[in-house]
Amino acid sequence: MKGLVAAIMALSGAVTSGCISVKSYVDPQYHQASYEALQRPPQPIAARVDVHFLRNGEALPKADGELRANVERSLRATGVFVPSTSAAAPLISITANNVADLGAARAKGFGTGLTFGAAGSMIDDFYEFSCSYDNGGAARKLDYKHAIHTSVGHTKAPDGMTATTPANAFGQVIDDVVLNFVKDLQARGALAQQ
Repeated sequence: MKGLVAAIMALSGAVTSGCISVKSYVDPQYHQASYEALQRPPQPIAARVDVHFLRNGEALPKADGELRANVERSLRATGVFVPSTSAAAPLISITANNVADLGAARAKGFGTGLTFGAAGSMIDDFYEFSCSYDNGGAARKLDYKHAIHTSVGHTKAPDGMTATTPANAFGQVIDDVVLNFVKDLQARGALAQQ
């Protein structure tokens, strides 16, 4: 028991002192569209934005603010949409579900901590996004998947992926999803009447 307590204390010390590095990698297979590929209208479409963040299907309201900020930033950057509070504006709704094996992540993190990062681990966060656009006619609903791979401690980076921070990785995932969604809406003619 004393050994376990000492290991936990050492893990806490290593993590809080910054001895264990954490790097995130955005899975490139889900990057389908770019800002340059979008057709920008003369005037962006004002749209209400509704977001919900889930973890394993359960609402996680404390993450809604970060999701909203990233979605609105990405929408503005497209030049196709601008967030609005007008009740008459079309509605963009995005639900992000983080599908994660929390037990496995804790076990990997604990093992990495016991070795002070020498035995690193890779933790995968998978996301399922449900996106819809309702302009008062037929709502368009599209689903997307994405993933972030995070290395904790000393471990090999995934092939062809660039390291970033966990916060930046999440922002890149939202960019990819919003870009794919807007491009798909344009390809399906859902924005032609705007």
